[in-house]
Amino acid sequence: MSLDATSLRSLGASTPDTAASRAIVGLLTAALLTAVALPARNLGRRGEVRDSFPFSHYPMFSAKRKPHYWVTHLLGIEADGTSLPLHYSYLGTGGLNAVRRQVRRRVRDGDGPLLAEHVAELLAQRDRPADRGVVRVEVVRGRYLVDPFMRGRDRDEFTTALRVSGTAEVPGRAMLRAGRDPLGVTEGQGREHAA
Repeated sequence: MSLDATSLRSLGASTPDTAASRAIVGLLTAALLTAVALPARNLGRRGEVRDSFPFSHYPMFSAKRKPHYWVTHLLGIEADGTSLPLHYSYLGTGGLNAVRRQVRRRVRDGDGPLLAEHVAELLAQRDRPADRGVVRVEVVRGRYLVDPFMRGRDRDEFTTALRVSGTAEVPGRAMLRAGRDPLGVTEGQGREHAA
């Protein structure tokens, strides 16, 4: 099998491999690399840098942030007074950020107590194992330090303020508040089940 000018195409290539086709590919590559690198010239400049997706340096990730962040969320209070964050799905359906925005708006409009009552009823109905000790629900707006939170520090180290917007007792959990569980065993006695 002899090679001639018509068989100079690479296997699978749609255009012949010539000096002109290589020059075109080189120019297109240079243009694309330039377009991707151009936004880097704005790095280090002061002032507002506009994001120009898809050729940008994504200032939403690289911008300087405040050292604290305000979040409206749920806290479950157990009978001994300890608190734990409750899952956002008690507040609404959808993604975390969408629910968080809706709840922030409702709390701002004064609906914190209504949200707390609604969540307390859901908490009693769903009966999740992690939430069984919760006797009271609080809708709170908390101020949190970002750096200690990201480093995995204890909640007391990154929580700087909590403002309670609504509170509700969880229905059917009055016995837990009194130091007894629904099986009638007081704290410290232990639990025994008849076989």
